[in-house]
Amino acid sequence: MFQSKFTTPLAIAALGCLIGYGATAHEFIASSKTDPAKNKNTAVFILDSTHVFGSAEEAEAPKHVAAQLITPSAATDLDVSENADAPNLTGTFILSDEPAWLVGHRLPVIWSQTPDGWKEGGSDVNPDAVASSRFEKFSKNLTGGDGNAAFASTPLGHTLEIVPLSDPRATGIGDDIDVQVLLNGQPYSTSVLATYAGFTETPSSYAYYTETMSDDRGSGIAKIRISAPGLWVVRVAADLPDVEEGVGVHNLRATMTFDIAQ
Repeated sequence: MFQSKFTTPLAIAALGCLIGYGATAHEFIASSKTDPAKNKNTAVFILDSTHVFGSAEEAEAPKHVAAQLITPSAATDLDVSENADAPNLTGTFILSDEPAWLVGHRLPVIWSQTPDGWKEGGSDVNPDAVASSRFEKFSKNLTGGDGNAAFASTPLGHTLEIVPLSDPRATGIGDDIDVQVLLNGQPYSTSVLATYAGFTETPSSYAYYTETMSDDRGSGIAKIRISAPGLWVVRVAADLPDVEEGVGVHNLRATMTFDIAQ
């Protein structure tokens, strides 16, 4: 039932090391916006790989990434390509009045820590590897229309997922959003981090920290205080034993983004 929070970049950066989230790995974050140069129903999406929310650092290899637009009526695969204007991935989709989840999946990839730094592949291709881990990342951005809270709070079935218990975009400044963290479809007790674009340029730093708790709705519940307008991200991670010999852990990461109005 314990819940706490830190609100300084230094505290959160230190916390990231303590809870073993693997600060060396980038977070995988989805966002979207309409393109005024195109039809008003055409939206542009961005898939960032970064340590600083709101700032692109590195583009994932498109072959390792899948994207979808999920609405109450359909799931549509999206084409992903490297962005010519920034180090990230991008694409477009048609936005209707329905609410929608823009979903990005960074497929499982093994990385090894070597004397020369992190390299893709396991010990079979990196014989000097000190340790190897499999990293898999899920991202979701709530976009489109509102008025369907049941859709927003329905799990999408990701291995690790942050599920809002109502439409977070309706949250006022100074109020909380409630989310449930699921691992393999079951409530998962863990630490939860959140921040908003522009909070800080310090890597791996967040505006808010809390821990999941239990209430009459079940376990794996977290409350996040919204303190500023703009694009917000909520982030969780989990380490599981990996099935492949020589790979230490399967590191799962999940992010959820949404806009808070002024």
